[in-house]
Amino acid sequence: MMSVRTHTAWVALALTLLLVQTASATAEEKPDPSKAPTVPTTPVLSARRFPGALQAVTSDADLVSSIDLYLSKVVGSTCALIEQDGRVIYRHNESDSFAPASTQKLATALAAIDILGADRTYSTRFVAAKEPKNGIIDGDLYVIGGGDPLFTTTGYKTVFDDPDQFSEDFVALADTLADAGVKQISGGIVGDDSRYDAVRWVPTWPSRYQQGDRVAPLSALLVNDGSTGYSDSPTDPTTTRKAGDSPLLFAQTLRTVLNGRGIKVVGGALTGRAPKDAKEVASFESVPMTKVLSEMLADSDNTTAELIAKEIGLESKGQGTTAAGIEAIKESLTRQGFDVSRLVMLDGSGLDLGNRMSCSLDLALVSAVSRVPELSGALPVGGRSGTLRKRMLASASTGRVRAKTGTLTSVNALAGFADTPQGNLLTFSFIHNGTDVRTTAVADGFTDRLMAYAKGPKIATLSPLPTK
Repeated sequence: MMSVRTHTAWVALALTLLLVQTASATAEEKPDPSKAPTVPTTPVLSARRFPGALQAVTSDADLVSSIDLYLSKVVGSTCALIEQDGRVIYRHNESDSFAPASTQKLATALAAIDILGADRTYSTRFVAAKEPKNGIIDGDLYVIGGGDPLFTTTGYKTVFDDPDQFSEDFVALADTLADAGVKQISGGIVGDDSRYDAVRWVPTWPSRYQQGDRVAPLSALLVNDGSTGYSDSPTDPTTTRKAGDSPLLFAQTLRTVLNGRGIKVVGGALTGRAPKDAKEVASFESVPMTKVLSEMLADSDNTTAELIAKEIGLESKGQGTTAAGIEAIKESLTRQGFDVSRLVMLDGSGLDLGNRMSCSLDLALVSAVSRVPELSGALPVGGRSGTLRKRMLASASTGRVRAKTGTLTSVNALAGFADTPQGNLLTFSFIHNGTDVRTTAVADGFTDRLMAYAKGPKIATLSPLPTK
């Protein structure tokens, strides 16, 4: 919680200012007869010139008391940190380490901007042993994956929890071949995902992640999150998502789409490495990295985060692996001035329960994200968008909280901003580790209490009065 010394200092400042109503001028200036004189309605050292301090005298203490009481009833362990314009209002276990869940994606996003660049794109390339003649590729067509995590077919988009989730149309990828004049492939489609390693799942993840919908089998060549059973894919549509062989599914799906669009593929679909001297037939460039990161933050896309981590590893260390990516991410954060001495990263998404982060670092990360408009604009809004679309409904936080979420079986976290009804913008981080049956309600209840800040006059009414 806020220290007694800090609170006392603010009280002393506010009370002193309330006693000072005027200030003598330090120098005389000759009046300009062409200009009408202006008379300040508010004295130079009036408390109105420090509205935040005036409001904080009682409001800080009220918020501290409210949140202390709330957290005392929460089962499990928590940390919390609340600031306004860099001034700490509330702190609770803020330096201790907790499992952060997906709020860890903030670290991955900032490292990606630093290492890969905001305008970086993924390139998916089509190559063949020979150049096409009269629109015919003699032999196999190789598809070399560039790490793009966002390709989806029409059928797969129907299962998105968020109908507004961004994705890249797989058909647009296929159409690049038609645009290149390809009419027939005498061989088959070969998927090449050699850009990254062949490790599909982070070894420390629970095996249940391989059966659910938390993350895809990681590959540099991916469509529909590596899932079988959706229209435009090689298998019949089903209602159950199943993880498959990502590069093979890509090749199979591409073959199906090409045949459906009039480009005949004579052979089948398989995986392999493209010849080193292969000729490029066509290529597809993804959206810029900021757009990819926005999708990752808005919908907490674990697959996107993990593939970005591998791309970071390849760019920084020459290795498209999770381990190389994590090492590079931590180095980037250090370079950017963050204290990572107690940060434990085992993946890029926050899925691993062994990850550890403090509320202090979480708040510093989200504060930095706020300075990147493309990313801050992607943070979910309570009751409105992304992973908060179905949370904070009809509550004090509805439409007033913009934050990165983090949710696992025993973890719920939020890091972001609260725009209170009284006109205050609070930056906060909150992490709950435990078994409280209220799950996400614990974090949502925390933000609801922020909305009571600050009771009394709105901050705008405490600001300096206009001059006469």
